[in-house]
Formats: sequence, C-alpha cells, structure tokens
Amino acid sequence: MEKKKVLVISAHAVDFVWRAGGTIGQYSHNGYPVKIIDMTLGQRGESDNLWKQNPNYTEAEVKEIRRQEAQNAANALGAEIQFYDLDDHLLVFDRDTIMRLASDIRDFQPDIVLTHSVYDPLNPDHDNVHKATLAALRSANVIGTFPDRPPTKQVEIFTFEPDQPDLSRFIPDTIIDITDVWDIKLEAMKQVPTQSFMVATYGMRTEHRGTLASRVRKGIKYAEVFVRITPYVGKFFN
Repeated sequence: MEKKKVLVISAHAVDFVWRAGGTIGQYSHNGYPVKIIDMTLGQRGESDNLWKQNPNYTEAEVKEIRRQEAQNAANALGAEIQFYDLDDHLLVFDRDTIMRLASDIRDFQPDIVLTHSVYDPLNPDHDNVHKATLAALRSANVIGTFPDRPPTKQVEIFTFEPDQPDLSRFIPDTIIDITDVWDIKLEAMKQVPTQSFMVATYGMRTEHRGTLASRVRKGIKYAEVFVRITPYVGKFFN
C-alpha cells in the first residue's frame, strides 16, 4: 500500500497532541511520513501556567519552554515538526505567511492534511489557521504560484475536534480508532507539563469517542474524530 504523507497544521505549540495525537501516532508508527507545522508556540494564550509560575519570565523564555515541549511531543509521536514562530492571540495571517505555507506544502507534497475546524468561537486563532490552510492549499495546487516546482495533487482535508465541539457546531463524520496507539498519545501528552491538566480532559474525550465508535465496530476503546472537507469518491461506499 502506498505510504501516504500526512501534514498537520497546528495553531499553537501542542494543539496537534490533544486533537490528533493518536492519529499522528497511528500513521507514523505504521511507516507513513508525518509532518507538523506549528504556527505559534502559544506563548501568550496557551501558557497561563508558566506565567503564573513565574511572572518575571520573558516571552522568549516561555517560547523556548513551549518549543521544547512541542518537539518532545512530536518525537514521541514519531513526527517531524517545523516552527513558524508567529505571534498568537491574535494570530493573523498576511499574504507572505500564507505563501510561505503554500511553499512548504508544495515541498512536502502531502496526501492528507489535518487542521483546525472552520468555526471555533472561543479561539479565533483556530479559525484563522483553518482559513489560511485552505488558502495555502489552493495556492500550492496552482502551477503559476511556484512554476519551478510541481504543484500538489488534490489532497484529502480533515479538521480535528475543537475544545468545545457543541459551541463550535462540530459534527464529526470520520472516526479514527487509536486504541492500538493510545499509549503513544498518552506519552506525547505527558511531554507537555505546561498544560498537564489537558491529559485527563483528552483521556476522557478519546475514551468517550471510543465508546461511541464501538457501537459501530466492536473492540474500539479510544478514538479521535474529524470532519472531512473533501468528499470521498468511489464506485462503492467505503
């Protein structure tokens, strides 16, 4: 089977861990190339525990702590990671940054892209990453933007579950069984002491999703859910 390449575009340092860590681990530990692009290190809005711990931290010091956590988590998942080091809260994209992302997408040539959902009223950084990702994917697919390199193929796009799905009008249509790699996701989550409270939250979340998935297919204990942006096309239902 062709080893499809997976690209994960994350707004903050470790969004990818909570929302898609099991899926990343599932692919990478089965030999698929996985790359994560971290838009920001979440030094402003995702690092409250660090600021409370030491109000005298500089932003540079907080960023370095979060960078190391993200790198350690990516290592645990078996994925490559690239840092853009933009400012969060508010994360705003200009044309140059979107074209930088388009260039990196063209270089990596992904088959599957995972990113934030289209609507997250509690965190506009996530909305903005979703829009920037789609814009960059379009540009990467257009020959004339970088005529010196082959354009991307049509990729499969999935958005991962936001922190509060009900408020975000998130209705999943794709479920990934991560039971076999749950220990890998758990180890990755443990690499993030700044947000250690999230381990219990997402442990319960993935177990709940697994319980619902087991009604369709027995034996699933842990799962992650997504919304598919690009439609499935085939002669038969898959």
